[in-house]
Amino acid sequence: MIDKKRIRAILIPLLIGLLLLVAVIVILTASSTYDVLVKETDGGFYRAHALFVAGNVLLCSRDSLTFTSRNDAFQSKEESKNLTLISMKQVQFIEVISRPDDSGPALGAWQPSLKDYIGDYTVNAAGNHGYLSLRASGGYLYGTVRFPDWGRGATEYLKYVRLINGKIYFTRSVTTPQELKRIGGNAYFIQQYSGEYLRSGNLIRGFYIIQGSRKTWEAEKNR
Repeated sequence: MIDKKRIRAILIPLLIGLLLLVAVIVILTASSTYDVLVKETDGGFYRAHALFVAGNVLLCSRDSLTFTSRNDAFQSKEESKNLTLISMKQVQFIEVISRPDDSGPALGAWQPSLKDYIGDYTVNAAGNHGYLSLRASGGYLYGTVRFPDWGRGATEYLKYVRLINGKIYFTRSVTTPQELKRIGGNAYFIQQYSGEYLRSGNLIRGFYIIQGSRKTWEAEKNR
């Protein structure tokens, strides 16, 4: 005979625990300071505030507007956002466009400029040795990175290089079959880098994100 009281005694705490877990996830997602840019598989772009991925489902607080180009979405004014569940099958890639520490410098504090970043660097990205080169044209930065011991050790072209409040942001990624073949990798990836030039050490130091993990990186300018 089924003991209904015993079943209820087991199920009720489990349901309460599950509801509390969902509530915590929703609260953390809604209160996060991350901003992201999402590209859909149909080519549309939209901005979102925070995200949480569980299996094949993405929970995020997204804008109601969808744009046909990355630049239009990136430069759009922030709209009111609503928590939304999205199938990961609809997502082609996610780009972090701001960090929790993106506040501006203190009044009168020194802030790195574009010319400070220009140069050639030796890179240590979470123990991976490489070389970074940053140049400028028309007031914008562009650059390359190379990791001799990874893939074919080929030169990789950085994407979306930009300065915000004196900090550098760029994307290192392999997202097409042509890139994968040229670089010699075994899987597609997207790495979001952020860092700040430290005049005292003549280096850039910061973090990069890959598959939700945050890792440290630094690049010392060659003298």
